[in-house]
Amino acid sequence: MPELEAHETLGSAISDVRPSFIGFTIAFIVAAMQWVGHRDLFTLIRDADRGIVWLNLLTLFAACLLPFGSALLSRYHQDPLALRMFGLILMATSLTRTAIWVYATRSPSVVHEPIDRASFWSGLALSIFPLVIYVAAFAVAGVSAGASLAVYASAPVLYFITITLLRRLAPRGSAERQFT
Repeated sequence: MPELEAHETLGSAISDVRPSFIGFTIAFIVAAMQWVGHRDLFTLIRDADRGIVWLNLLTLFAACLLPFGSALLSRYHQDPLALRMFGLILMATSLTRTAIWVYATRSPSVVHEPIDRASFWSGLALSIFPLVIYVAAFAVAGVSAGASLAVYASAPVLYFITITLLRRLAPRGSAERQFT
């Protein structure tokens, strides 16, 4: 909650906490994307072997770092290092999601039914897509803090557009019809 100083308006106080709100919102949406993707993946998994367990723990670790990245970003939103740290955490969420997708779908003993080639590549593209956006935001952090934050904020929107298109264009009965 913003604290009002003498002669300060609520509008200016809210403006001061805007970076904190944006960082929290991005982190929450990324956590939601992780949870939904994780749920989708685990509907395909029959047996969680040791590899799945360890990759799952790495995924959880990356997701647990999101509040730290959000707090860092809210306090130092103009600092390229804070933006890049936030980006590294976001990249870790995508990398761990990608690793668990590849491991699970390429391990026949782990999944209920083998994933067809098109569904594998669609799932892989979907897990890598946010990573590409996070790398772009990371790269522009040193040039423009505002542009970097805007690129980070665009990732969930672009992700949801992409997943909607994947579901609509997927053939009936394919795994990507179930992606959320």
